[in-house]
Amino acid sequence: MTVCRYFTGIGFRALPRLFIFSVALLCLAAPSVSDAEVVDRIVAIINNSVITLSELNAATALALEKIPAADRGDAKKTAEAKSLVLDGLIEQKLVKQASDKAGIEVSEREIDNAIDDIKRQNNNMTHEGLMLALARSGLTYKEYREQLKEQIRQVKFINKEFRSKISIEDVDIEDYYRQRFDEFYGPASYRLNMIYVSNGESSKGRLKAVTEGIARGEGFKELARRYSEGHEAANGGEMGVMKSGEMNRSIEAAASKLKPGMVSPPIQTPDGTYLIQLVESIPPAPRPMEEIKAQIHDRLYKKIMDGRFNFWLSEVKKYANVEIRM
Repeated sequence: MTVCRYFTGIGFRALPRLFIFSVALLCLAAPSVSDAEVVDRIVAIINNSVITLSELNAATALALEKIPAADRGDAKKTAEAKSLVLDGLIEQKLVKQASDKAGIEVSEREIDNAIDDIKRQNNNMTHEGLMLALARSGLTYKEYREQLKEQIRQVKFINKEFRSKISIEDVDIEDYYRQRFDEFYGPASYRLNMIYVSNGESSKGRLKAVTEGIARGEGFKELARRYSEGHEAANGGEMGVMKSGEMNRSIEAAASKLKPGMVSPPIQTPDGTYLIQLVESIPPAPRPMEEIKAQIHDRLYKKIMDGRFNFWLSEVKKYANVEIRM
């Protein structure tokens, strides 16, 4: 049977970044390694645990799905991927052994909650849908629950040993912000007035009146009040400040070429025709620290977490009895 893991990815050293329940369903849809009969054998021994060939092949098949299709037939790249996968599986076994030693337990309710999360994060999948996915992967519901139980147990071990001992102070966040000030600029913004005319024969007269009025030098806002079909027509087409990335690409591209007071040519879109007047162009500015405090906290937390976990893992590997039988 193909063994599917809760934490997918080539390197298990990335475990602290892979606590995402929805990943599990990616495994459920994974193809079988081969339709041909495979004689299983042990490819690695880690203290009192083993990794089998079928286990390695299943994990490698998942890893290969993440690389470009053109590279999957490259024997060298496939071998490199398999080697990385094997390293990851060895690390996983070491974490499991440490979890065993720590006596970490998982309740049935925790497994139920994990399954509920998986369903919710996969378009509110029904229980029947989950059972079908399990059947396609060759897993029974009981086997799947056992896999989840083991993976949750390892998450709890990592949380207990590393996450709970990390503390990020406000002064750390402030220092990080000052040292990397230029990383936290917000997008450029534009203060615009806009005229919108819908598509259709009945609107051609409106569009003609607008373009002729602009050519004669009539006020843009007055033309907007008279002819625009947009929501802000009564206010002279005032759209306020719009950030880069928040508007139609064609409109933003036109705005970026204007100087204050200038009016764009008609902008054709599937929704209709727009004309914009640039009131003010606002360059990118640093975001206030309070606005990005949580983001900086997460960056620092992740950096410390990865460093401590990787150091612990390297120390464990020094004293582990690892035998490769490839």
